[in-house]
Amino acid sequence: MMPNTWNKYFDEISPRLAKRRSSFETMFEFLSDIKHPTIVETGTYREENNYEGDGCSTLLFDKYIECHGGNFISIDNDPKACQLARKETTEALVLERDSVEALGEMEGRVDLLYLDSYNIEDWNNDWAPAAHHLKELCAAKNIIRPGTLIVVDDNYQTGSGKLIGKGRLIHELMESLGIEPYIFGYQIGWIWEEPWE
Repeated sequence: MMPNTWNKYFDEISPRLAKRRSSFETMFEFLSDIKHPTIVETGTYREENNYEGDGCSTLLFDKYIECHGGNFISIDNDPKACQLARKETTEALVLERDSVEALGEMEGRVDLLYLDSYNIEDWNNDWAPAAHHLKELCAAKNIIRPGTLIVVDDNYQTGSGKLIGKGRLIHELMESLGIEPYIFGYQIGWIWEEPWE
């Protein structure tokens, strides 16, 4: 365990995370209470050193697991992105797969499920990415437990308060289940509760 190494690394990188900085801080604070966490992300490292634009979550999660122990799985269907992710990580199991299919085959428990696999090209038409991430959430039903933190990247609120982005449909689902956001910003996250227990 090398928490001091992690703290030094994150202190150096965090200013570059821009609009994602506080939400990543919240995620890692959440993980700090879990011994040897399991992290699963969809959408892997695709552009070198682009912390400001993409967030480079793959590198962040990989370093966290290297320093604290645990398991990290990154899923992407782009061979070039998978190759880059494998080259730049030491702890990640990088799966070149369709994320919905891969999540549907997983068993066990995940502590952080980070959904970021579908690029949003047109913020005025978020249906395809939002629907894709809702499918991922449903596919991951066998690894989500009460206490799992589920986070979706790439969202924003309009001046009128309307939410747009990849997490819009999951947000509507969580709202209907009475699960309040744990993180609310460019990244949105919820701690899963069993709604029918």
